Amino acid sequence: MSELIYVVFGTTGEYSDRTEWLIKAFTTEEAAKELVAKATQRANELIATAPNRYSIKEGSNEFDPGMQVDYTGTSYFYEKVELDRKEV
Repeated sequence: MSELIYVVFGTTGEYSDRTEWLIKAFTTEEAAKELVAKATQRANELIATAPNRYSIKEGSNEFDPGMQVDYTGTSYFYEKVELDRKEV
């Protein structure tokens, strides 16, 4: 039986100006969904209250310390990946 992990990542931008970054991996889908929801809520709060996107300081989102923002905002997703514990 294969073991799965759930990798949470953030995105901003679109097309060739798109940026993605990894945040955290979990062994349960529920934990990944929870982080996506919390990081999204906090990012939306920060964006809504900031005078502009440049004023949001790195580390302001406690659920995503590396959060990035551009004209499209910030989005969070997760993907499931098979975990291979073999040594290469």
